[in-house]
Amino acid sequence: MAIMANNVQMQGVYVNVPAVDWSLFRELIRKFGWQAETREQLLDRFVGSRPATPALTEEEIMDEVKAVRYAK
Repeated sequence: MAIMANNVQMQGVYVNVPAVDWSLFRELIRKFGWQAETREQLLDRFVGSRPATPALTEEEIMDEVKAVRYAK
């Protein structure tokens, strides 16, 4: 019987695993009930979570920076 506590604090880590050991490591991950994703999957998930249209344009950001930097 597998019991997973819902209030377990997770720690994210990045591990380099030799390609020949990846299947063994993936099996260990599965047995412990951990989650794993590749760097590419992580990047894809991050890009997918970004809004399609940014709240500010690059020009608006530069206008704000210039206003603060060159304000007298």
